[in-house]
Amino acid sequence: TKMPYSKTVLDHLENPRNVGELADATVTSSVINSACGDQIKLFIKLLDKNITSVKMQAYGCAPTLASASLLTEWLIDKTIHQASLLETDELIKMLEGLPRGKKHAADLAIEALQTALSKLNK
Repeated sequence: TKMPYSKTVLDHLENPRNVGELADATVTSSVINSACGDQIKLFIKLLDKNITSVKMQAYGCAPTLASASLLTEWLIDKTIHQASLLETDELIKMLEGLPRGKKHAADLAIEALQTALSKLNK
């Protein structure tokens, strides 16, 4: 039996948040899931240590789009430190769960975030 997507996932699919690019992003990242080809590009703008705006471009399955969309919403007004602590399980909880075998979508969103943040420390 296929688990239906949660209301939250469906909402983000129908109304994805923060889609696009940030020309003046402080940091960007682009990650691809080599197994399925899903891709997330993340654009993060910072003021001091605070995330002031986030945009994303996601390509791939429904949970990947929903994960990226929810991530951008959650990140706004967070500190770099708060953002660095976000884990896949927490993102999945905020999405009200993902079907079995779709955890990789949330993993990819977190990977995009971690990749962006890692560039800040250089």
